[in-house]
Amino acid sequence: MFSLNTQAQDNKPYSANNRSLKQVLNDLEKQFTIYFSYNPDEIKNERITLSQGYNDLSELLGQIIDQTSLELEKIKDQFYVVKRPASKFLDIKISDDETGNPLPYATLRLQGTALGQVAGLDGTIKLVLQNPKSAILEISYLGFQDFTIDVTEIDSKQQFEVKLKPTPIELTDFEIKEYINVGIGSDPKANSFRILPQQMEILPGLSERDVLLSAQIISGLTSNDESASGINVRGSAPDNTLLYWNDIPVYHTAHYFGNVSSFIPSAIGSLDVYKNYVPVRYGGATAGLISISSRNQINGETKAEASVNMTHADVYAKLPFKQDMGSLMIALRRSYNDAIPTWTYNSYSTKLFGSETRDAQGLYQVTEDENDFDNNLSFYDVNLKWDYQPNSRSLLTASIVNSSSDFNYREQDEIEEINIEQRHKIQSFGFNLGYGHRINDNNSLKASLSYSNYDMEYAFTNLRDDLLEEDNDEIARSNSIRNIELRLANSWRVNNNNMLEYGYQLNQFTVDNVISETEFFEEDAVTDIGSEGLVNSLFFDFNHRPNDKLEAVLSGRLTHVGTLGEAYFSPQAKFNYNLKSNLIFKSSVGIYHQYLSTIQESEFTLSNAVERHWLLSDLNDDEDEITTVPIIINRQATLGLVYNNSSWLVDLDLYVKDIDGILAVNQGFGFENDQAFEPGFELIQGFDLTIRKRWKYFRSWLSYNFQDSQVELNSIFDNPFPSTFNIRHQLRLSTTYNWKNWEFSLGYIFKTGLPTTATPTLTVSTESDDDDDDDDDPDPSDDDLIYDLEFATPNALRLPNYHRLDLSVWHKFGNDNTKFRGEVGLSIINLLNRRNTFNTAYSVDFDRDDQISVLERTKFFLGFTPNLSFRVWF
Repeated sequence: MFSLNTQAQDNKPYSANNRSLKQVLNDLEKQFTIYFSYNPDEIKNERITLSQGYNDLSELLGQIIDQTSLELEKIKDQFYVVKRPASKFLDIKISDDETGNPLPYATLRLQGTALGQVAGLDGTIKLVLQNPKSAILEISYLGFQDFTIDVTEIDSKQQFEVKLKPTPIELTDFEIKEYINVGIGSDPKANSFRILPQQMEILPGLSERDVLLSAQIISGLTSNDESASGINVRGSAPDNTLLYWNDIPVYHTAHYFGNVSSFIPSAIGSLDVYKNYVPVRYGGATAGLISISSRNQINGETKAEASVNMTHADVYAKLPFKQDMGSLMIALRRSYNDAIPTWTYNSYSTKLFGSETRDAQGLYQVTEDENDFDNNLSFYDVNLKWDYQPNSRSLLTASIVNSSSDFNYREQDEIEEINIEQRHKIQSFGFNLGYGHRINDNNSLKASLSYSNYDMEYAFTNLRDDLLEEDNDEIARSNSIRNIELRLANSWRVNNNNMLEYGYQLNQFTVDNVISETEFFEEDAVTDIGSEGLVNSLFFDFNHRPNDKLEAVLSGRLTHVGTLGEAYFSPQAKFNYNLKSNLIFKSSVGIYHQYLSTIQESEFTLSNAVERHWLLSDLNDDEDEITTVPIIINRQATLGLVYNNSSWLVDLDLYVKDIDGILAVNQGFGFENDQAFEPGFELIQGFDLTIRKRWKYFRSWLSYNFQDSQVELNSIFDNPFPSTFNIRHQLRLSTTYNWKNWEFSLGYIFKTGLPTTATPTLTVSTESDDDDDDDDDPDPSDDDLIYDLEFATPNALRLPNYHRLDLSVWHKFGNDNTKFRGEVGLSIINLLNRRNTFNTAYSVDFDRDDQISVLERTKFFLGFTPNLSFRVWF
């Protein structure tokens, strides 16, 4: 009957122009001989417009109902019921698309209305929608892209999961998820890198997920002293790279003279590494930036972990903070080698304090194992973070990082008349308050207030005579930093093609460095360098993407350094172009200024580690205002290509760095005070190459670095010479294999030897040689003799080449569905126990015949070093 009526009216198409629904239904009843039942109150506000004529009844009814909030149900034959749709129950879970973590306090809103609801701590929303027809839901969360969905697409019989994607504010539309392996990725241009320790797969030489050692797997990052903290970014000194933990500047980054990172692995959520440029919102670095963020999700869950290895033990807990007051992360760590020595600890000790001493006749003394010296080390770390989200657009955070390291060393040999004591203590504390607010869909505000405190005390005593204290060599050093840092930044998405970030940074520094030296063969000296001042900065970063292929970034930072009374402008430019879907051209150029840097110890350094002391750029008290500690300026340019497909990745970077403001004291020749602060220049050129291949259970990668760095100290040396950090060639070859719950990794490292200088000549003078000749007949017998070392051409030689083979094995037991699961890790550094030379140092002392002579002390890197770790989740 229905089809007959439709055919019968083919010559009478029906149309309407803003007519009431009641009128339209009456017309259809007459034209098609059908009948409608409805509640007049429910349809009285509905109006219909049909711009074209329809003569097919089913199509006509569909067009009419789509313009209303009602639904149509056919009862039988020609009888229809028009009614409001039944209410619909919705159970929605909102989570992070990348991590799978719930997003508490996410906002759900009914499009076109002010109606909405906020998700609970577990990221879920349960509601009954009274009128689900044509309803569109909008879901939003700070830092994530908005999500919309038609309610008709949601099945009310089961939970519907919404996975929000992070807002791509600084990255392009895709990322390299596995730059090296799972858990180590990069931005599309491989300019910045992100390490996720909790997701990271195995790396050679690591028994646990040490973040600073993991960062050194990235080409261009290395450690010349084989430590966790001594990271050299493309031939630059470690202090040229900034390090932040939850926006807190950190100056003590590792314990035990740099060998154990001062960041608890289980507390770290991510680590971002920049080597091609330093983000303009951060100032004060000329080589790179490492930014660490802790773990902590606001989801109402309680989690705990515990782990132990051969040097320390730690615990981690994440728990709700009161009721609806966010989440608290607590991580604690303590070393135990002061009570229980282990293989790993003994190997570190041998590296740090083992040495061979030679005089003119050859090998004079060997200190090679823990039986030749006594040392006691203890350290602890505390990491805390509180996250609170009062609404879907705001986030409040508070963080605390506290580290302490206490070390005592004694070496005594009555036969060889050796009696040395050393005390070293470091205390580091940092605090941060952070606030983030999404003003609207295009503007996000971030505010950060940090306080960082660093204190180092060091004392060295060479006891030559127990009765005559004046014959002893004594060195006392202290270094402290107080830094209050405020940063305000706003990110403004101008339109789909343009992004602007701008802000302000204030630092209030108080830096003090005191060195007191009493030496048997040299004059006594006391050096006190203290500075206090403000550093103010304005910055902007403009990102322009006219299409999917091109990205151009123009940035600038204007900094006023109060201690110098000068302002410095640091421009940056980046240009990237997608040549093909899997091939990207990248480039950057910039000028970087650094006003907080370090000087290194020169002669009395017991361990392989070089102790560095922080100083703020300042002017001395002389009338000519010669800069005592100059500001460091780096003019840098990079050029590169990135090729990435499903299994292959090739990343090539060429770079040049022209650095002004390096100090003579940091070149390691034991300059006197009148030469130590002579400024110089450094030119660094090189390239980084990374090739990674991935297939099924294997991942292999090769990285090669070429770097040539030349230093000019024109006031001291006539010609340029290789920098202390000049490692011409470095090759790293690694592979990993995953099988069920097992992970295996093997890695080989080759480096050319570090530069070194030939044995210096011993010169002898008297105090009167340096004084004005006021006496016509001075008596030289009354003068004290002064012994100095005169170096030949600096760094003209090289130490033997460096070879090292590392092994790691990780095994996981249990799974995410079990209450108890864990992981066991075994690592061996220098599997073949090859002897690699770290450096040679020279000093004036008595030789085996009690004659004053030049002694050469040679120190070595780690030998065979096993480590074992055990980690449990519960």
